[in-house]
Amino acid sequence: GADPLIAEPPLRIFITLEMPQASLRLLVDQASRSGAILVLRGLKARSMRETLAAVRDLMGNRNVGWLIDPEAFTRFGVRHAPSFVLSLIDATNGDARRSCTSGCVTPAAFVSVAGDVSLDYALETIMRRRPEATPRAEPILKRLRGP
Repeated sequence: GADPLIAEPPLRIFITLEMPQASLRLLVDQASRSGAILVLRGLKARSMRETLAAVRDLMGNRNVGWLIDPEAFTRFGVRHAPSFVLSLIDATNGDARRSCTSGCVTPAAFVSVAGDVSLDYALETIMRRRPEATPRAEPILKRLRGP
């Protein structure tokens, strides 16, 4: 497959399938427009089949990238869903990883916002908190808001 370091998306939305359906549907819609990746902590009822059915039901015919990655929740310090995590550096330049043998991400390498908010709101909050994130957040906001 593709090298995960190169294919790393700048924006991840950490969700659980237990979240309210309305929130999940909004986030799926926003992820499909913005190119964000949805990250699940684990399987629904410990069943891959149930998880796939739930995700398929949620996504409908929208093209949204998603993955099950419990370690990412730990790596990015995610305790609440939804959480929005914007990487501030490209994984391909490797700077953040060199100093960290266990594949962890240094706090300066990403910014996150937790809470049941829209992606627009999360990105605006990220830009207010960390102005250096603006060059990464703005193109995503533009895609999200469309023409």
